[in-house]
Amino acid sequence: MTHLRHQLAMVQVFEQVENKDGRSREIDRADDFAALVRRLRLPLLNFFSRRSGSRTDAEEMVQDLFVRLLRRADLLTLDNVDGYVFEAAANVARDRGRYELSRGGGRHVDINTLSAESEEPGAERIVAGRQRLTRMLAALDALPPRARTIVILRRFENLTYAQIAERLGISVSAVEKHMVRSMSALRQDLGKISD
Repeated sequence: MTHLRHQLAMVQVFEQVENKDGRSREIDRADDFAALVRRLRLPLLNFFSRRSGSRTDAEEMVQDLFVRLLRRADLLTLDNVDGYVFEAAANVARDRGRYELSRGGGRHVDINTLSAESEEPGAERIVAGRQRLTRMLAALDALPPRARTIVILRRFENLTYAQIAERLGISVSAVEKHMVRSMSALRQDLGKISD
C-alpha cells in the first residue's frame, strides 16, 4: 500500500491544476482514487486469489493493477469504473499467467517441500532382485536332492552342521562336504547366468 501511495504522490506532483474553489483537482482525484482502492481492494484480492491459488501472488497482482490504474488520468470519469477495473484485473491475471508459463511456473519444485528419498528399493532394484532370486532358485533346483536339503537347512533355516547331521542321520563331515560342493556348484551356475 505504501508503494501505491508513493505512486499517487508522484502523479499529484505532475498534474496539479487549480479548480474553482482553490483546491487542486488532483487532491480530489487522490481522495477519489483512495476511496476506489478501499472499496475494491478486497474484491480484487478475492478475484486474483481464485485465479492464482496464492494469496501472496494475489496481493502482488492487486498492487500491480492499482499502479496501472494510477497511470490512467481519466479513470474516475469513466461511466463504469468498476467494470473497467475488473476488465483490467482480468488482463493483469492473463499477463501473469503468460509470464508464469514462459518462465516455467508450476514446473519448478520448491526445495522446502521435498522429502528424503524413500528407504524402499525402486522398481529397478525390485525387478533385479526378483531375477536374481529366480536364478538362485533354478540353480538350487539343479542340485542333487540331499545337497539341496543341506543348503536349505543351513542357509535358510540357520541350522548348524551338527543339527543338520543329526536331522539327516549323516556325519558332520558329510554335511560339510555336501555344503562345499553345493556352494561351489551354485557359484558356478550363478556366475554363468550373470556373465
